[in-house]
Amino acid sequence: MPLSKLETSVEIKRPLAEVIAFVDNCDNDPLWQASVWETIKVTDGPPARGTIYRAKEKFLGRIIEQEWEVTDRNEDGSYWEAKTISGPFSMETSMRFEAIDGGTRVTRTLSIDVGRFFKVASPVVAHIAEREMKADFENLKELLEAGV
Repeated sequence: MPLSKLETSVEIKRPLAEVIAFVDNCDNDPLWQASVWETIKVTDGPPARGTIYRAKEKFLGRIIEQEWEVTDRNEDGSYWEAKTISGPFSMETSMRFEAIDGGTRVTRTLSIDVGRFFKVASPVVAHIAEREMKADFENLKELLEAGV
């Protein structure tokens, strides 16, 4: 059963280019995303349309491995979209980075189709996923504003 599109954003008191660079480095994923254990960039070169990442993470109490493909990305990295191409269920996400007075606003959208993988109601899954996204963004804000 598909979930509604979830969206969250955060304002970070750091320059746009610095925030994009930190998020682009998949080695940083476990630092700010509590559920991510490891992300590996499979393809060579800088992030771009067609780039593949392999992620190992804990989602709703289960360890999952999946591959993500960047399906759209503008040249400066201030907007990108990705979707899972392998793993237990379909997910699509996008990230938008905007320069604002005093820093950067980061907005993420996420859509998940849990299918038969989880035997719980979709609204419960949506609530948990939204809570995790908000907590991850608070981690990102704290790390970057602390100068990590």
